[in-house]
Amino acid sequence: MALVKVLVANLFAGASLQKLEAGQVYDVDDSIAEKWIEQGRVEKSTEKKGEKLVFEVATPSAPVASGASDLQSKLNEALEQLKQAQSDAEAKDKAHADALAAETKRADEAEAALAEAIKKAK
Repeated sequence: MALVKVLVANLFAGASLQKLEAGQVYDVDDSIAEKWIEQGRVEKSTEKKGEKLVFEVATPSAPVASGASDLQSKLNEALEQLKQAQSDAEAKDKAHADALAAETKRADEAEAALAEAIKKAK
């Protein structure tokens, strides 16, 4: 950790973008201090104490990951059910089309028989 004195009026730091006041001394991580010194935003301080800045990174918790895998398994099951329903619907459509073709053929044969019967009756 390094003590730095802020030189600029518009320096923000931390996860909540806390505004750092010019002239104040802060205790920050060495790598951040080096970067700010190179940019001319701060200078190293010889004071003994400064306000400590903590930079945090949030990570997802374990229950979220297990909940996601549970949700994914439910989605996979639903997808399989959907695929099964689609194949069943296609099979029923084919059966209906076959039945319609058979009925159409039977009706055509009946009309042909009727027309022949009418010819013979005349």
